[in-house]
Amino acid sequence: MNHSNEEILHQLRLGGDSHWEFKQVEFRDDQPANPSRNDWADEIAAFANTDGGMVLCGVTDSGDVQGMTRRQMDEMERLLVEVCTDTIKPPIRPVILRKELEEGKPFLLLEVSQGHTRHDSPGGSFHRVGSSKRRMTSDERLQLAQRREQTRFLWFDKQAVHGTGFGTLYDTLCKQFLSSEGAINPKLALEKMRLLSRGRTVRCKPLCPGCCSAEELLRYGYPMPA
Repeated sequence: MNHSNEEILHQLRLGGDSHWEFKQVEFRDDQPANPSRNDWADEIAAFANTDGGMVLCGVTDSGDVQGMTRRQMDEMERLLVEVCTDTIKPPIRPVILRKELEEGKPFLLLEVSQGHTRHDSPGGSFHRVGSSKRRMTSDERLQLAQRREQTRFLWFDKQAVHGTGFGTLYDTLCKQFLSSEGAINPKLALEKMRLLSRGRTVRCKPLCPGCCSAEELLRYGYPMPA
């Protein structure tokens, strides 16, 4: 997801929450020294074990951007890649972007997607609760593993189309599923028919590729229907 500078500035004013984390970084000879590698792994894995989220690297808890040199950003990105691919099990494939809201004060934005399985880090198994990470209980670990395992075996037409939402649905295709009563509140009607999936982030995703236009199917990598 491409976050505009305006969106990031708005979040900096609001502070961290379930989907945003600010991390101040201490450097020693241009090498990121604090937080530790394990601390980064715990934080990132917590997002993957919940709904995903963004980590602003080089930003204080109060939302102030500390700024980094080009060399510091290179080393910070290298550390994050190593943490996500080597320290977290199974590995995570994040998106790492370089941002600059104010000249001379660049920082890194790390975007973590929701994982397809449970991700463990050196500190154990964490998930995101509000604006902080929490260690999962044994019951929560089991429930997450069962829930993620089940999604791997869903039939194709029951899988959520990644990256879409109610606003991307193709009206003409949706209408075939709606009665006159359902047309009054189409989002609710499609949810009741389980053609839309409502996640904890209140982001609806189509569960049926038949609700998407050809353009949407191609954009998100789905094969064209016969």
